Amino acid sequence: MRSLLVLIPIALFPCLLSSQSAENRPKLVVGIVVDQMRNDYLQRYSDLYSDDGFKKLMSEGFYAANHHFSYMPTTTAPGHASVYTGTTPAVHGIAGNDWYDPIKKKEFYCVQDKSVKTIGLDNKSGQMSPRNLRTTTITDELKVYWNNRSKVIGVSLKDRGSILPAGHLADAAYWYDDQTFISSSFYMDELPKWVRKFNEDKKVDEYLSLGWDLLHEREKYVASLPDDNPYESIHAGESAPTLPKDLEALAEQNGKDKILKQSPWGNRLVMEFGKRAVLEEGLGKDDITDFLALSFSTPDHMGHAYGPRALEIQDMYLRLDMEIAGLLEFLDKEVGEGQYLVMLTADHGAAEVPQFSIDSELPGGYFDTKSGREIIAEALLKIDSVGSDMIEKIEGNHVYFNREVLEEVDVELDDLAEYLSEVIADLPGVYSAYPTTEVRLSGSEEFPLRALQRGIHPTLSGDVVFVLESGWITYGPTGTTHGSPWNYDSHIPLLIYGGGISSQTIYRETNIRDIAPTLCILMGIPFPSGLTGQPITEVLIK
Repeated sequence: MRSLLVLIPIALFPCLLSSQSAENRPKLVVGIVVDQMRNDYLQRYSDLYSDDGFKKLMSEGFYAANHHFSYMPTTTAPGHASVYTGTTPAVHGIAGNDWYDPIKKKEFYCVQDKSVKTIGLDNKSGQMSPRNLRTTTITDELKVYWNNRSKVIGVSLKDRGSILPAGHLADAAYWYDDQTFISSSFYMDELPKWVRKFNEDKKVDEYLSLGWDLLHEREKYVASLPDDNPYESIHAGESAPTLPKDLEALAEQNGKDKILKQSPWGNRLVMEFGKRAVLEEGLGKDDITDFLALSFSTPDHMGHAYGPRALEIQDMYLRLDMEIAGLLEFLDKEVGEGQYLVMLTADHGAAEVPQFSIDSELPGGYFDTKSGREIIAEALLKIDSVGSDMIEKIEGNHVYFNREVLEEVDVELDDLAEYLSEVIADLPGVYSAYPTTEVRLSGSEEFPLRALQRGIHPTLSGDVVFVLESGWITYGPTGTTHGSPWNYDSHIPLLIYGGGISSQTIYRETNIRDIAPTLCILMGIPFPSGLTGQPITEVLIK
């Protein structure tokens, strides 16, 4: 049976399983994206995890242990969009958290929408919507399939973490600003009463008053570096980046929102709001599948501040494990055992702190952006006296040429792209650089060409694209970042748990694009419009 199923064309899957899905569709699907979660966190911290959180998802559900992003840039907005559309930036159009549009000659934020208004606060932080997302999502397809009778709600501290998973047809997407969960007029005219009540309760004050100390005895944290190490950022008012932390005192100098986001209580806030949404909106109460999209942004905020080997990161994940355990217990009670599905993955991983790599004699370093621009400018002067005027914009890992200037000085774009690629490839810390046209036309499956191709949208790409060496980043001396095609950024977990999911771990390579078609089949709905992934058959074969 297994060999026959693997050979069945992807288009036949909904028909193949439609009768089974009609009888066994989940009442509620909870999609969880953990922002900046490397796959190895599941194993590295496992000695201190409970039996009811991550371990339960792994031991009683499906675990893809070799799950990867297949494109660059591995950042938050493209990650969330790719999970829920089943494709990559080359198709869904979310080319980064921010990008430059060479046609409109404007910089864009991934979910910005000045045509809508903030709901919940009197500022511009709610002028957001999913309109920049160019394909449908699994949540869109769920709404269309059930003729708008299904409910879809997105929740995150970040706007992009709630909006992109919730899709174009969501009942609501909520994100956090100025101690308040807000939304936009794209979804509603005013916040529901239960959301206003949640905001009035000022959970942030309650959580900050708890402070932050280690969950276990300090000597048990053998998977982390010493608490006081040179690779971590220090808050204003701190003498060292150590636990315990007086969060109320730190909030006075750093702001409540910043301290909440960089403590485990940011995860608690999102989880409690998500549970309240289940109760107040009646999610999972009938036979029409509902969807709750949760994105936990705190791991990303903390990773940027502390790096992946900090004791704070380990303690935060141990506490997130408790939140996951609490969620499963809550769903068993409110929706019913076997009546729901939980999918957990991440939007990207994280690099080691380069200074840690340097000190440990591992590959790594800091790319000198200023020096790189100076070398590029000198190289362009050898072509024509206008020099760097030939460059319109450098955004992320893309270089955009000024076509008007190239025409004036009679420089061929393709020739300049080839020349500048060679110049950039010779910069310290650069692995490779290519004319973007070459990447888009390449049929190569070799690293990193395939990843670059899947990350380049035809109308948003620059003229030259480059990749830094393994372990190299453009960042400050403490904390870390992400965005590359290297394994530390691409290898992330995938866990699926709930009714009808068999306990198993697979080790073949799976892809972030494969989540959407797998969940669609489990829900018995059509695939998103731009789907390029394949269903993970091991999840579907009983």
